[in-house]
Amino acid sequence: MEGLVKFRNWLLLAAVVTLVVCIPIAGRLTFDQTIESFFPPDNPDIQLLLQSRQDFGGDEFVIVAWQEPGLIRTNPKNDIPELSEAAASRISELSQKLSELPGVDQDRTRDLERFLRKSPYNKNTRQKMLKLFDGVLIGPDQQSTAIVLQLVSEGNSPVSRGETVSAIRKTAAATIPGAAVAGEAVQIQDMFNLVERDGNILYIASLGVLSIMLLVTFKNLRWVLASVGIVIASVTCTRAVLVIAGAQLSMVSSMLNSLVTVISISTTTHIIVHYRELRSELDQHAATLRTLRELWHPVLWTVITIAVGFAALLVSDIVPVRSFAIMMTLGTLMALVFTLAVLPATLASGSHVPIPGRVRLEDALDRLLDRMSHMIERHPVGTSIWCLVLTAVTAPGLFIMQVETDFSKNFRESSPIVQSLKFIETHLGPAGSWDVSFDVPTPITTEFLDSTRELTDRLHELSVDGIELDVLSLNDGIDIPPRLGNAVKRLNTFKNKQPELVEGFYNPDRHRMRIVLRSAEQQPTHVKLAQIQRVRDTVARHFEKLHAIETKRAQAAMVATGASGTANVSATPRQSATASGLFVLMAHIIDSLLEDQIRSFICASIGTVVCMWIAFRSLRIGLISLVPNVFPIALVTGSLGLLNVPVNIGTAMIASVAMGFTCSVHYFEVFQSSLPKVGLTRALQIAQSGVGKAVVLAHIALVAGFMVLTVSEFIPLVYFGSLLSLSMIGGLISDLVLLPLLLRWTTKDPTRLKKFADKGTDLK
Repeated sequence: MEGLVKFRNWLLLAAVVTLVVCIPIAGRLTFDQTIESFFPPDNPDIQLLLQSRQDFGGDEFVIVAWQEPGLIRTNPKNDIPELSEAAASRISELSQKLSELPGVDQDRTRDLERFLRKSPYNKNTRQKMLKLFDGVLIGPDQQSTAIVLQLVSEGNSPVSRGETVSAIRKTAAATIPGAAVAGEAVQIQDMFNLVERDGNILYIASLGVLSIMLLVTFKNLRWVLASVGIVIASVTCTRAVLVIAGAQLSMVSSMLNSLVTVISISTTTHIIVHYRELRSELDQHAATLRTLRELWHPVLWTVITIAVGFAALLVSDIVPVRSFAIMMTLGTLMALVFTLAVLPATLASGSHVPIPGRVRLEDALDRLLDRMSHMIERHPVGTSIWCLVLTAVTAPGLFIMQVETDFSKNFRESSPIVQSLKFIETHLGPAGSWDVSFDVPTPITTEFLDSTRELTDRLHELSVDGIELDVLSLNDGIDIPPRLGNAVKRLNTFKNKQPELVEGFYNPDRHRMRIVLRSAEQQPTHVKLAQIQRVRDTVARHFEKLHAIETKRAQAAMVATGASGTANVSATPRQSATASGLFVLMAHIIDSLLEDQIRSFICASIGTVVCMWIAFRSLRIGLISLVPNVFPIALVTGSLGLLNVPVNIGTAMIASVAMGFTCSVHYFEVFQSSLPKVGLTRALQIAQSGVGKAVVLAHIALVAGFMVLTVSEFIPLVYFGSLLSLSMIGGLISDLVLLPLLLRWTTKDPTRLKKFADKGTDLK
C-alpha cells in the first residue's frame, strides 16, 4: 500500500497515457447483429434454418403494406377482376424501386401486379390467384395490398442489413407516405439498432446521473472527476482490449458500458466514504494509507466475486452470452486496476485535499441503521420469521414463470415496427414467416405432389381448430385453372409462367420443397409455442404415414418380382421433413437464454461460496455469503412469476448479473476484525454502523445507475434496469437484515466463551 501512495502521481500519469492510447482503438469495436448467434451451433433449429436458406435462398422477408382504395375492379365487359390502373401503377413503381435497393433479391420480389400480369386473363384464374395471395399480397377487404421482398443473405449482400432496412423504409415512405414496413428481419434489425443506440446513450446518461449523485453527496468536483475518470478509462481500455482480441459487441454485451460504470462508481463510493471518516482525525496522507490498508482486502474480493459471477456465464452455449462474460469479467477487473491507479493521487496529492462532504440525510441514516441493529438484536426470531415468510410466499413464483415470445413486446407501442405489425396483421394477415421443408424424390411424381396437397390440407385444417395459420403451398399454384394434365405437367406449366414464384417453393437441384406458413407475431406465448408443436406433429405424422405406405409398396414389389435384399424405397425419409424459420427461432430465444442462465446461476453461486471461503478462510462464511446474493434474486424473479409478468431477454439475464453486487464482503471484514475484541453483539453493531452507511450509499449509486436503463425504447433494457434495481434494493435488505441475522445465529461469541473460561479459572 505504501508503494501505491508513494508512486501515486506516476500511476495517475500511466493511467492517463493508457487512456489516450486506447481511445482510437476502442472506437473500432463493432457490433454483431446476427440472431443466430444466440443459439449453440449444434442447435437443431439453427441447423434447419441454415439448411432452408441453402435450399431456397433465404427466409428473411420484408413486407411493405398500405391501404389502396379501389384496389380491385371488375371489368364490365368480361366480368374479370383486375387491378385498377392507379393501383397497378403504384404497385409497379414501388416494387421496381424496392427491388433495385442493395441487399434485396430483385428476382424474388413478389407483388400483385406482377403475378396477375403473368397469369392467364380469365375469370376463374384471376379469382384463384387473388384467393392464393389473400392475406399476403391482398387483404380480405380488397382495399389493402403489400409487396413482399426477399433479402439477400448477409454474406452476399453489398451493404449491411441495417442499411437495407433503412433504405426500404425511406423508399416506401417517399413513394407511399404511411406505408407499413415489417417482418422478422425488420424486427431483428430494429432490436439491434435500439440496443446499440440506447447502449451508448444510457452510458452517458448513467454517467451523468451518477456524477450528479456524487457531487451532491461529497460536495466537491475532485471526487466526481476521479470517479468519472475511472469509469471512462475502464470502459475505453476494456473496449480497446476487445478490439485487439477480435471480439464484437452483441445485444447482450451492449450493457457493458453501463455495468462497468455502475461497478466503478459503487467501488469508489465505498472508498471515499471510508476515507472521509478517517479524515476527521488524520491528515490526507495518513488517511489515504490507512484507507488502502483497510479496504484493499474487501474491495479486492468484492471485485473478484463480481467478476466470478460474470465469468460463470462462460458455461453458456450461446456465443453472445459467453462474449458478455469475458467482456464483463475484463471490465470489472479493469475497474479495479484504474481505481488503484487513480484514487491514491485523488486522495493524497495536492497541498490541500478537501474532505468529502456529507448530505443531511446521513445523520438520519445513522439513526435508522442504529435502530435496525437494535431491532435485530431484540427480535431475532421475529425478524427471521418475516424473512422466511417473504421467501415462502415468493418462491413458488419461480416455478410458474412465463416466457414472452411475442417479439413485438420488446418494443414500445408507439414504435414504427409495432405500428407496422398492427397494420399488416389487421388489414392483411399474419406477419410471422416460417416453413415446412422436405425432400423430393427424383424424378418428382404425381403421387408425391398429391401427398403434398394432402399435407397442405391438413395444415389448413389447423386453422379450423383455432390456430391462426396461413398456409401457402406450391400445390395452390399448380391447382389454379386451367387444370390441364396431371400434377407434374401442371407444375412444369406453372414454372414456365411464374418461375420466381416456383423457385421460392421448389429447388429441383437440391431435391427440396417447402410449404410457407404465416403466423401472427402478436399473440400470446403459449399459443405460439403450441402452434409450432402442432405443425411439427402434423408434419411428422404425415411423413411417417407416407414412409410406411411406400415401404409396403416397395416390399410388395419385391415379393412380386422375387427380389431379395433391402428395398430401394423412394419415399422421403421421416427425418427430412422439418419446420423451421426465424419465427421458430425467435419463439425459443428466451428458452435458450433461460436454460443457460440456470446453469450459470449455479456456477455463480458456487463461485461466490468459494471466493468468500478463500477470502475469509471459512466455509461457514462462504455459505452465509450466498444468502444475501440469492435472496433478492429469488424475491424478484419469484414475484415476476406470481404477478404473471413474462420473462423476456432482459429479465432472463438478471440472476447471473445480480450475483456479487451485494456488499457483504465489507460487512464480513469489519465484523470479523471486531468480533474477538468486542464480542458478537457489539461487532454486529460496529459492522452495521460502520459499513451500513457505505452500503446504503453504494446501493443508491447502483440503483440510480440501473434506473437510467428504464428510459430505453427497447423494453428488455427497461425490464433489466428496473428489475436489477429492485434486486439491488433487495440486496440492501439482505446486507442489513439477513446478514446480521445469519451471523448472529451461526457465530459463537468469543468474549462470552472467555468469560466462562475466566470464571472457571476463578473457581479453581
